[in-house]
Amino acid sequence: MKYVAVSLVTATVMAVGGFAFVAVPRLLSTESTSTVGSTGAVSRAEVEKQVRENYFLPLVQEKPKSVSCAGGLKARQRDSVECTVTSENGKRQQIMVSVTKANGNSVSYDYAVLAN
Repeated sequence: MKYVAVSLVTATVMAVGGFAFVAVPRLLSTESTSTVGSTGAVSRAEVEKQVRENYFLPLVQEKPKSVSCAGGLKARQRDSVECTVTSENGKRQQIMVSVTKANGNSVSYDYAVLAN
């Protein structure tokens, strides 16, 4: 699978010495944090809820209509789960949700768009 970075920077075009520099705005939220349940993992429902609340679809700055994940996240760094994000117009996008930090009962995770 190919991964596309989710975190983008500011959209300004500047021409300097014949070269154009483009900076793109941060269009996607890039992290969520959840509390680990009694199973030692973040539940599928919690991951879907956090993605729905914190992930913005590229270029349109809108929250997804729905999110469906294959499972939850174990409280260990680099654990991941694939999710499908559906926009209001029905367009689907595959993302990978990956644990970036597991500290006691707290798990932080980030999103990456999966390239086709």
